[in-house]
Amino acid sequence: MKRYALFLMTMLLSLTAQAVVPHRPVLPEVPGYMILRGDCHIHTVFSDDTTWPTVRVDEAAFDGLDFIAITDHCETRHQNMLKNGTFRSKEDGGKVDRNTSYEIAASAAKKYGIYVIHGTEITRGKCLFPGHFNALFIQDANLICSESEGAAAEAEARGANAVEVEEAAIMAGLKEARRQGAYLQWNHPDWERQAQNETVWWPIHSRILEAGLMDGIEVVNHFTGFDKEAFGWVVEKKLNMTAGTDCHQPMFQLIDYEKGEYRPMTLAFVKEGCADTAAGLREAMDERRCCILAYDSMYGPQELLEAFAYAAMEIKVTKQTAKRINLSIKNKSSVPIILTKAPGSENIVYPRRIVLNAGEEMNWNIAALDTAQALPCEHPEVNFFVENFCSAPEKPIKISYTF
Repeated sequence: MKRYALFLMTMLLSLTAQAVVPHRPVLPEVPGYMILRGDCHIHTVFSDDTTWPTVRVDEAAFDGLDFIAITDHCETRHQNMLKNGTFRSKEDGGKVDRNTSYEIAASAAKKYGIYVIHGTEITRGKCLFPGHFNALFIQDANLICSESEGAAAEAEARGANAVEVEEAAIMAGLKEARRQGAYLQWNHPDWERQAQNETVWWPIHSRILEAGLMDGIEVVNHFTGFDKEAFGWVVEKKLNMTAGTDCHQPMFQLIDYEKGEYRPMTLAFVKEGCADTAAGLREAMDERRCCILAYDSMYGPQELLEAFAYAAMEIKVTKQTAKRINLSIKNKSSVPIILTKAPGSENIVYPRRIVLNAGEEMNWNIAALDTAQALPCEHPEVNFFVENFCSAPEKPIKISYTF
């Protein structure tokens, strides 16, 4: 009997050791906000991906996401399931259409409490101009496609050139998406097939913006990386920023989980107390309260990054004399924090560079330039740049503490 009990205990321990542990990044509690983690650009087998919608939901749950956007390409040439004439059972709705991947994902996500954004990617293909656009919070991807492809057919019939055809198609698709109440963003402006040598803001993008058909830009796409030019345009034109994986294959083939990597994430700062996730998320995106967490760096509006940084770091005075203040500093988040000394504290000495990895704590001190002398003031101020928290291209935020 004892041997049997020992065998069962060994088996249970083995199963426990192999259990899947969620890969949710630890974020600080920022006063006034709930931070929702999400991926704003996801594909499935219903367009040109290899992954079933329910798997996308399972991946999101493993990564600790609060929301995802299903953004399958809406054009007919990309709709593999439509071209194949695929049918579901009558109980599941019959023949598939451009909304099917969203419907499957949204149903599967209920068990996790993940919010699925109904979206589509408008991706004209004959000359890849003016690029790809995500329409999020839509009602019907079929109608967006028919409007876009119908406008292209009309332009071709009247003898328009290839660029004019694509412009007509993209404008018609964006206008229909806007009629449905969509949030609209330009995806991966630095995609090499569109920007072989440099990332360009073309006149058509000004027309789209002036027509009220651009709310944001994808600043980080996992395939193209961080887009410095797009970040600059977001700041200059007061647009929202998002990040997305643009995944076209299983997530484990894109993210090195063994090394502790996280997928690029959009962090939406939703007003505290908001009971409706969909409404709170949309309001945050419309009001440009989104930051990006990607590749151990953060990008976003200055006030949000500052609030995040102050909330993530815990600084305590461990000992204080007239000549020296000893402190401990701890990073309470999963985001590495790189601090460098900033102007404003030239009359005191403290570390010029501090690197705090996830959950790391270290000790440091403040002293006068002449360590034999007392500190130059009763309450010295230390100033840091957070080098990997940028509010504009090459513009790290600055934080200060007074002791």
